[in-house]
Amino acid sequence: MFTDDAVTPVRLEILVDLLRHCRHGIAREDAYRLLQPQPLTGDHAPFIPAKATIRAALELELAEENGGSLTLSAACRKETNARVAILLAFDDQVLGKTDIEKYFALFYSYYLGLGKQVYSRKDQNNEKWAEQFNEVVFGTVEQENRFNDTKLTGLHRWFNYVGLGWYDSEEEFQAIPYDRLKRALPMIFANKKELEAEAFMAELARVCPELDGGNIFKQANRNWPPADKNCTLGLSHALIELHSDGSIELNCPADSSADNCDWSLREAEPPRNESLKGDRFTSVELLTRS
Repeated sequence: MFTDDAVTPVRLEILVDLLRHCRHGIAREDAYRLLQPQPLTGDHAPFIPAKATIRAALELELAEENGGSLTLSAACRKETNARVAILLAFDDQVLGKTDIEKYFALFYSYYLGLGKQVYSRKDQNNEKWAEQFNEVVFGTVEQENRFNDTKLTGLHRWFNYVGLGWYDSEEEFQAIPYDRLKRALPMIFANKKELEAEAFMAELARVCPELDGGNIFKQANRNWPPADKNCTLGLSHALIELHSDGSIELNCPADSSADNCDWSLREAEPPRNESLKGDRFTSVELLTRS
């Protein structure tokens, strides 16, 4: 796992930009010195942050190493914006699977699934959060490199950056995956402009497995009842905000119901107005693909 190392989003962006300007590659030792100049490291520093950042770039397939020389990967070279390249890699390598970061998407799914229960636990420290996560998700099954408070601290460096939510005035994390979902909309809709609610939720679960109904989400929330067709608090807020900013249009008639395969946004207590007449949506229309 790289998120519990000394890797930060800024350091990773700097490395990507550095490699972009070294078209023919750069030796590891030179990269260490450029990322951590000697005045910042001392005579005998082991370049720990620089090494961790390079390892993260390799694991995310942002960079490649051949013969001791580091270069950008072909996929990363296609995207000129370092942050966008990192976000695309995160979506694919970290949020879409658990191979590289075993706990990142799993813990986020667990936290998202708690909904309003999070408010009653806001005074917990990271050690308690890790303990409860391990108990709920893994039970009595022992895990190699067990999730702990240090790993959770590392995850918090990234949650906001990759668009999974933000931190309120009390520094409590609000799991509202607005940006993550907005990036995924073109893949969810593919070549379609509108999807029925059931089809939309199925595609969302496929493209974003850490969100409602996805394989990772279900692993972290084994008792989640999909038949109730209730979106989590965080997803409900994200959908309502995407509707409000004109990215999507939620069709929420006054007479919709779960019996009609419509999905509820009631956890977020959506406002009642001309465009949101009820708290269940029957379909979703994509208004912009950007």
